[in-house]
Amino acid sequence: MEKPLQLVYNNEGKLQINTEALKVLQSIEVPMVVVSVVGAARTGKSYLMNCLAGDKSGFSVDSTVQAHTKGIWMWCRSLPQRPNEVLLLLDTEGLGDPEKGDTANDHSIYLLAILLSSILIYNGKNKIDQQSLQDLHFVTKLSKRIQMKAQPDGSDSWDLIRFFPEFVWVIRDLTLDMKIDGKEATPNEYLEYSLKLRDSESSEQDKKYNELRRCIRNHFPSRCCFAFPIPTHGKKLKQLQELEDKNLDKDFVKERQNLINYIHTHKKVKRVLGGQLVTGRRFVALTKAYMGMMADGVLPCVESSFAKILEVENQAAVDEALKFYDDEMKKFSEYNCLTMSALTEYYNMKSREAFNIFHKRSMSNSGKHIEQLEDKMSSTYMSLMVKIKEKSEEQCKAHLAKEMSSIKENLASGRYRRPGGFPELMKDLDKAITAYKEKTKNEIEGSAVLTHFLKKEKPRLDEIQKIDSRLMKEKKRISALEEEISRLKQEMEKMEQNRKAAEEQRNMEIVEQIRKRFEEGKQCSVEELKNAMEHMRSEMKKYKVEGRMEDMERALQRYKYLKMKYEEAGEWSFMKFIREHSPGISAALFTVVTVVAKLALFKSVN
Repeated sequence: MEKPLQLVYNNEGKLQINTEALKVLQSIEVPMVVVSVVGAARTGKSYLMNCLAGDKSGFSVDSTVQAHTKGIWMWCRSLPQRPNEVLLLLDTEGLGDPEKGDTANDHSIYLLAILLSSILIYNGKNKIDQQSLQDLHFVTKLSKRIQMKAQPDGSDSWDLIRFFPEFVWVIRDLTLDMKIDGKEATPNEYLEYSLKLRDSESSEQDKKYNELRRCIRNHFPSRCCFAFPIPTHGKKLKQLQELEDKNLDKDFVKERQNLINYIHTHKKVKRVLGGQLVTGRRFVALTKAYMGMMADGVLPCVESSFAKILEVENQAAVDEALKFYDDEMKKFSEYNCLTMSALTEYYNMKSREAFNIFHKRSMSNSGKHIEQLEDKMSSTYMSLMVKIKEKSEEQCKAHLAKEMSSIKENLASGRYRRPGGFPELMKDLDKAITAYKEKTKNEIEGSAVLTHFLKKEKPRLDEIQKIDSRLMKEKKRISALEEEISRLKQEMEKMEQNRKAAEEQRNMEIVEQIRKRFEEGKQCSVEELKNAMEHMRSEMKKYKVEGRMEDMERALQRYKYLKMKYEEAGEWSFMKFIREHSPGISAALFTVVTVVAKLALFKSVN
């Protein structure tokens, strides 16, 4: 994207999505690091985002008292250090804009920032004090308006820790000396010092003081801080966007680069449930899902939004795979020589390629969509098979009529109804059948048409046999014809067996792709929970050092809950996954899945 686009705007009190922005996002097919910035109005959030974008002329910056950014603006930028990912910057409308007069707008904007981002930057001024913590508390309180599951079971707030964005506090225009107890401190140490709880909660003021910090610590266990000094002085501040680095405070330039390096190299890619990476298309589905829930007046639900993404992505994967398959099969249907063996070979090849396309784009829990894809491809295959049979039957009948024309004339004239007529008939018949078989050797209906003809003519042949004195000798010829018909039937059966074997092989490949996707998702979930446990263990240690035993106990309970989830995720087996999703998988494919799962289990045990 050369320039930012407005993603969300306010239309007569209601938030709307800009369709042009969605079109741009739809084209992004790689994972995204989504960075949102929040904070008070007119504090330089847009300037900060331009620094992360590496372009001064991106997000609009204004030095007047009037807030400039409205709604949410987006800008997609490349990450030179990570060519297979992109950086999506979300610049949000400032808190407390007097022109709005509507806190509901703030709620919705910042709720979206939390739900959509993988890294949340809070842009504060001057220092970390009670007021800035109060402003941030506004953001954390929004968590009460988010549901983890469609049917909450009481563990929502604990589970949300896993999906909350990483938190970065940026202090702008810091004038204080960064010292704690007379010692030099880092910005991270300053942040942790500011979030320490008071020993006593005897007064209401102390309770509010501690509750505010406790809420921030519980919701953002993964956090860091960057402290920017005043970049320059006097009227130059108004031209900050245009100033070269040589005209800025060197410590400001250094800290700005530290932040840029942190964001550009950080591994916090946006994910949804099951560890699924968020691409542009999935981000669009996620945004629509959350906006739809908010418009309907229901609590945004992580699980429900994932289900909608799942349906949209998997259906799109089916459509993409089917388009490829239908186009390829259409090419085949235009060939002059359509044979069953060629169709079967072509079908197996193209259906395998179609499934590869599906699995490349699809997400987990795609059983019903695999079934849908199989059914539609099979339907196309059967339609072509019927077409081939009809065309083959028509051509075979024409060949047979041509080769049998003289025999039919002789039968009608009674030529063969005489002594020695039957051997002559059989000789002519052998010659005609040989010629017919040569012309129809690649025709699927060749043997069926010939068999039908022989059965139809059998009464007349029997009559001629009775007339001819050498009936017994000629029975051998009829037997030979029957053997030939039997051989052709066996060839057809073998061809069908080969088709089924190829289909089973394809099913095995599909299962392996499902198993691989399952293992990847399991690994992501385990890693996700492990990180959440580490963050919570860190909070426990901090509470212990602060002497906050009750808070440490509460953190311990959260840690135990996350550990239980971690252990459950580690024990989650492919077999169990298949049993729970088997309603969306065909019986044949489910049988193959079960066999593969048991083999994988046997190998792991041995």
